[in-house]
Amino acid sequence: MKLTTESFANLFGTNIDDLSRHCGDLIHSAEFTYNKILGEERDRIMLQVLEKIFAPKLARAGEERRPDWEQGWKENLDEYLASGYNLEKLIPKYFKQYVPARLNLEYIMPLSPNFVFAYTHVYRTWIFKKYLSEVDHIYEFGCGPAYHLAYLAQLFPDKELFGLDWATSSQEIIKHLAKQSGWRIKGGQFDFFKPDPAFCLNKNSGVLTFGALEQIGDNHGPFLEHILKNRPSICVNVECLHELYSPDNLLSYLALQYHQKRNYLSGYLTKLQGLEKDKRIKIIRYHYHKFGNLYDDALSYVIWKPL
Repeated sequence: MKLTTESFANLFGTNIDDLSRHCGDLIHSAEFTYNKILGEERDRIMLQVLEKIFAPKLARAGEERRPDWEQGWKENLDEYLASGYNLEKLIPKYFKQYVPARLNLEYIMPLSPNFVFAYTHVYRTWIFKKYLSEVDHIYEFGCGPAYHLAYLAQLFPDKELFGLDWATSSQEIIKHLAKQSGWRIKGGQFDFFKPDPAFCLNKNSGVLTFGALEQIGDNHGPFLEHILKNRPSICVNVECLHELYSPDNLLSYLALQYHQKRNYLSGYLTKLQGLEKDKRIKIIRYHYHKFGNLYDDALSYVIWKPL
């Protein structure tokens, strides 16, 4: 089977015209073919997922995992420097090749090695162009090895970019990116659990998180209040939003169980909906994105802005 322009539009929660306007050319630049996984093979994968969920030592998200991310981004930093500043070395290691994935609440086996990253590249192009094109400054919180920032710098060369992360290796990557490319990009340390009140956003700024908030569980209050205080023009959160999972569907239910076992982001969309009810923010759109790794769908989004 093959993903079409219509398939992408449905998965992203948009229409073909909107998708084509922002990233239509990318859909034909990569091979998006796959096989559905059915029968006994599907059962084996479900058993694998269940074993993972019930594993007694499954790592849980939280502040104590800071050393893991420090080491992970340092691996990207070391490879980036050793390669002579090859931007592909900034791609996180969790993008695996030739492994099963989730698509429209089914298991699939991609037939090209870079299917998952190529898909994510189409998606980020669409969401960046659609929601961040009108701001003058973009702040990515939890930017990791800065591979989104490197792409944003190429998409929007006139914008000022800021990469915030709690890992010093992430900030070191950004220093080299700025020096080697001449891009308008700066790095800084930021702790979701203890935001620095002295750190302020510029006017007409966009806030971006992309799979970063999952690490804070239900402790998103300090970050949200910090963002509300700074009043950005728009906030783009691409995250695993557990409120959108459906307990009536088996694969969605398994993803929810995995999400809860890992202590991933909890109650964030519910909190935003409460803030909207209190007329503190406006939610522009949220969407359950039915694509992910073997265990969950981590690319859902909520777009909002303070009032």
